[in-house]
Amino acid sequence: MLEQLFPASWIERKAWFAFVLGVSYTVMGIGSALLLFPKEPGLAAVAFTSLLALPSLNKLLTLETEQAARERKFDLTDPFRNHKDIFSVYIFLFVGVLLVFSIFSIILPNIATNEIFAEQINAIGISGSAIGGGGFKSIFSNNLVVFLFALIASFIYGSGAIFIIIWNASVWGVVFGVIARDAATITNYNPFTYFILAMIVIAPHMITEASAYIMAAISGGIVSKAVILEKAFSKKFTKVVQDALVIFFVAVILLLIAAYVETNITHNLFKVVGL
Repeated sequence: MLEQLFPASWIERKAWFAFVLGVSYTVMGIGSALLLFPKEPGLAAVAFTSLLALPSLNKLLTLETEQAARERKFDLTDPFRNHKDIFSVYIFLFVGVLLVFSIFSIILPNIATNEIFAEQINAIGISGSAIGGGGFKSIFSNNLVVFLFALIASFIYGSGAIFIIIWNASVWGVVFGVIARDAATITNYNPFTYFILAMIVIAPHMITEASAYIMAAISGGIVSKAVILEKAFSKKFTKVVQDALVIFFVAVILLLIAAYVETNITHNLFKVVGL
């Protein structure tokens, strides 16, 4: 229903509104999960949120693919000019989802948070440490698996990677919330102060990593749409594939940067601020 109230073309022009949709979809997703799957709502909340976001993102991908196919000559700036709108939509959606999971993790009692978001907590391995450890090679390898899965999921089904992106937003949201809640419990300070601090510390590698996943989703998604909309190996089809390849290689570079930042900067910052 919401995708009819807010058409994809309108969201494309007002990417910031994806933040509002991200917040709304996540609240509805968590509420639906608690009602229908009260024993394991964490994963169900991600699934419901993804389903709500899927129609608009699929329509956006179609618009972006058609725009890329209309370009007459290839230029290295084309992929970023053609797809900056859907990239912005994904980013705003990601932040909206993350914020809701963070707030729920902060305001709910410890027992409720641990039960409702058990899947997210287990995924990140929160057990006295703020973020998962590991060296550069280990972190990059793990992130590369997620990256390739996002690429393949989007190629098979347009916006299929949205589940992965929202899942990562939910995990990060719970991480921020748990860090802030636990730190506030020890010091008796406002948990939202620690939430902002955690955001500042983790944001550099989180945003870089999330951007890589989003670019993988866009790369696979526009090729998926081109297979349906354009004749194989035609000029328009080739133009879309060229865009996708440029986005893919830039995304791999971002993934390498994210792993380096997490290994050499984020872990040290956590030690400095005492989180």
